[in-house]
Amino acid sequence: MPNSPVYSAELAFLQGGGITANFIMANDWTQSELGHPSIWPQGLKQSLSLILANGSPTFVCWGNSHLFFCNDAFKSTAGAAEIPRIGESCLIKWPSLKADLEIVFQGETTYLKQLNANLSPIRDFTGNISGILGICDYQYQSINVKADLSSAHLLHQIVASAPFPIGVYVGREMRIVQANRAIIEVWGKGSDVVGKTYREVLPELEEQSIYSQLDAVFSTGRAFHARNQRVDLTMHGKLTTFYFNYSFTPLYDEKGSVYGIMNTAADVTDLVIAKQQIEISERNFKNMILQAPVAMCLFLGPLFKIATANAAMLNIWGKTEEEVMGQPVFEVLPEAKDPELEVAILKVYLSGEPYYAVERPLKIQRHGNSENIYQNFVCQPYRGGDGEVLGILAISVDVTPQVSARRELERLYKQVSLAKEAAELGTFDMNLVTGKLEWDARCRELFGVKDDRPIDYERDFVQGLHLEDRDRVLAALDEVIYKNEGNGEYDVIYRTLGADDDKLRWIRAKGKVYHDEQNKDSRLIGSVLDVTQQKYAELRSRIVFEKQARLAAIVDSSDDIIISKQLDGTIISWNASAERMFGYTSEEAIGQHISLIIPKNRLPEEAFIISRIKEGKKVDHFDTVRKAKNGKEVFLSITVSPIVDEKGNVIGASKIARDISAEIEVKEVSRRYTQRLEVLNMISEAISEELDLNNILQKVTDATTKLTGAKFGAFFYNKTDEHGNSYMLYTLSGASKESFEKFGMPRNTPLFHPTFSGEGVVRLDDVTKDARYGKNHPHQGMPEGHLPVVSYLAVPVISRSGRVIGGLFFGHPEAAVFTAEHESLVLAIAAQAAIGIDNAMLYEKVRELNDKKDEFIGLASHELKTPLASINGYLQILNRLVKDLSAQKFLGKASMQVRKLTALVNDLLDVSKIEAGKLKLTVVKFDLKEVVEEAIDLIRNSTESYEVTLVETPETCMVDGDSQRIEQVVINLLSNAIKYSPGADKVEVKIIKQLDKALVGVIDNGLGIAEDKINNLFSRFYRIEEATPNISGLGIGLYLSHEIISRHEGSIWVESELGKGSTFWFSLPCKSII
Repeated sequence: MPNSPVYSAELAFLQGGGITANFIMANDWTQSELGHPSIWPQGLKQSLSLILANGSPTFVCWGNSHLFFCNDAFKSTAGAAEIPRIGESCLIKWPSLKADLEIVFQGETTYLKQLNANLSPIRDFTGNISGILGICDYQYQSINVKADLSSAHLLHQIVASAPFPIGVYVGREMRIVQANRAIIEVWGKGSDVVGKTYREVLPELEEQSIYSQLDAVFSTGRAFHARNQRVDLTMHGKLTTFYFNYSFTPLYDEKGSVYGIMNTAADVTDLVIAKQQIEISERNFKNMILQAPVAMCLFLGPLFKIATANAAMLNIWGKTEEEVMGQPVFEVLPEAKDPELEVAILKVYLSGEPYYAVERPLKIQRHGNSENIYQNFVCQPYRGGDGEVLGILAISVDVTPQVSARRELERLYKQVSLAKEAAELGTFDMNLVTGKLEWDARCRELFGVKDDRPIDYERDFVQGLHLEDRDRVLAALDEVIYKNEGNGEYDVIYRTLGADDDKLRWIRAKGKVYHDEQNKDSRLIGSVLDVTQQKYAELRSRIVFEKQARLAAIVDSSDDIIISKQLDGTIISWNASAERMFGYTSEEAIGQHISLIIPKNRLPEEAFIISRIKEGKKVDHFDTVRKAKNGKEVFLSITVSPIVDEKGNVIGASKIARDISAEIEVKEVSRRYTQRLEVLNMISEAISEELDLNNILQKVTDATTKLTGAKFGAFFYNKTDEHGNSYMLYTLSGASKESFEKFGMPRNTPLFHPTFSGEGVVRLDDVTKDARYGKNHPHQGMPEGHLPVVSYLAVPVISRSGRVIGGLFFGHPEAAVFTAEHESLVLAIAAQAAIGIDNAMLYEKVRELNDKKDEFIGLASHELKTPLASINGYLQILNRLVKDLSAQKFLGKASMQVRKLTALVNDLLDVSKIEAGKLKLTVVKFDLKEVVEEAIDLIRNSTESYEVTLVETPETCMVDGDSQRIEQVVINLLSNAIKYSPGADKVEVKIIKQLDKALVGVIDNGLGIAEDKINNLFSRFYRIEEATPNISGLGIGLYLSHEIISRHEGSIWVESELGKGSTFWFSLPCKSII
């Protein structure tokens, strides 16, 4: 026999395939739908590799066209004229097999009697059927063969020379009369088996049903065929598993009686094991994808059909498995389709090179919404056993949250300075070379350092640490600074004990070590944050959690109700806890329908639960209500699980129930408590924010009526008019005013006296049974038409001075509605209401006084203006008439004082106009630079001891506004700069033009302003007396400046440090304000 040719890797499946393999290699396949053998599908290559070198007659029908391939054994058995051509459809030669082949393509197996062949489907790694494998049981004869096989001698020759296992057994005891070499090798029993019974030779088959198969064939005369049947045979003393396709064919004598059986077989162990290994490999690969911790999926073919996708990938897509499997990915996700991505994935499929993407944006339609997501993903080529790319394995990580977070951080970065101020962060800076430590004011405050002394590391920081935290914090600093651990980042929470105030604070300190040009540690810079409240909140939360844990342990240790029932609802078990809860004994309950304990309005729940159980699904923690024997309804939390038999069929349900009545009550109490707390907070806020007396009283009346559950409530109170006369007013809730007006105000009757005299609270379960009831002449009880009152609650409202302001009254037509809790709550609210009423009344008085003051200022200013003008005129006349230089000097000083007084009167008039809303602006476009220069010239002419300089200005600075009022502001600021700089001789002015506004700054080197005084600096009549006791003024100049600039839609502020001078700034918009 000539040596077999050596094939390349793409054609290795033909190795050892004999004549058929040579034909495949030599044939012209250009017209075939398969193309050249080197590019045939991997499944076809694997199938041909298995059958070509096999000695048993075997064939393959591939694809929907049923392209035929077989091995040399099949050709020699069937004859070349009997079989289809290699590579052509088998239906051309065997058209009658079409129905059988369709059955196999649907996943079934079948036996072809005319070929004595077993047909089974060939599946690829995705489970799809791509072909059919046919294995013949014995050598069948061509229709052209006319030899007479009736002779026993000829039969003996056929059996002996057959290349596949054949044995002949006679008699019911199955005595072996002939066994060819092939079957003896299969049995592994030696050549002395002839003459022995089948059972004697193969006792290991006793438990494998083969004996009964032989007996059935002998008894019935019907042949038996098995495919891929497992058979365990003893080989070399060891039980070994094989797989066979075998047939038991009856042998008939001349009378037509069965006298024996011919056994033909084909060892398909390698095929079965190979198939199992392929299936296991495919299953493992699929499980790897499905169980992967990241999103993974597999696309097959050039259309990228989805073969497998795990839950993480389906979640990213927002699709179900049924919606995507077997579909091209860009048909499933059309919104994600774009040319760049398609080209990239196609390149992976064609070139075998992976594709990587980082933060790639994708548009996805999921859960009914269009979303833009960002993915890090890689597309790897998925190859077959021969290295051919079959598809693409995609691995994806959703980084949308990270991308969004980074963008948010970038946006928030611009707000760092504002965030620091809002969060009240302190900062520190430690020079690691010199040891110098610097703290800002907030950091000093958190360590309790109240003065401005230089910070000392040992004295202020180390000693300021709580003794229990000191070693830990110093060790953390040591690790960061000297051991260079944690990338030089410092983040520690510790306690401080204030150096000057002994106050305990919790601090979170975060910092980082920075390096100099030589990469040596140079500075530790960071921030500190007061987390005292947070730590206390954590402590409270931990206490609450521990309480909840203890409660959970108690609940877990309690006995639960356990009931079992059939699917039709019949109770089949009932434990002692169920007896105690529902009052039915087990004898009473078992056999009854579960509706025995279900209220009628809850019966639909049972249908829902049973439907879930029939689906094999568990019902967890289902809160519901059930009914006891005595009719009492019980709140339960139930968990129902399916009961299955040994075959996995659901046959009933097991129910575990827990009494949650106490929890329901706790929730209700909590709800009521929360509701009352909200009302109390609302009242407290309303009283603190509201200064209108009637609004306060109405809110108090509404809230207390709701809180007590009263049908109606009223607040009666006394008010004094401008003549000193007292009269009573009231507010109502829960009833109309018409219901009260026809009955008049409450009088000092025995029932009302304790309330209006402030003696105390009156709370009655039934007012009609009280001894004081009915003593309100001319009525003997409630007047006709009065709102029905049985439950009665009255609470006096007493001011801080002890004066009774009024009383809260509540009524309800049912008895015993009001409780001691209601009484205490209303008392608390009444105390707060008294404060609010006092404040409102005081506010009204203050407002009246303020109005009178403003009226006086305006009147006085007008009255002063006329005589001042006259005085000024007379002084000017005298100055021209008097020639004496000494007298002229005194007249000049008098004129200056008159001008100052006139300016002061004008300022007071401006204040009066502002308060009355009558300050008018003449808005025009003007050059701010010119106005500032004119103001500077004016100030220069009035003082010789100060140098006023415009140090920075643009060429022009056009703004819209009232130029005279703006000049008034500049003059005011310059005058103040000179007035409050007694030890200096220079004032500087800056004009800065920005994109949308202009800034003017007046800089002095004077006294400076303390930080705690700045907030009130622009308030009316505010002066810092302790800093400037000898400097005159009314404190209205800055107030007027603030109001003028505000009405120009600008801003005014100051930058100052005590003892270091001040810079007053104001800004004006560069757009029209008309």
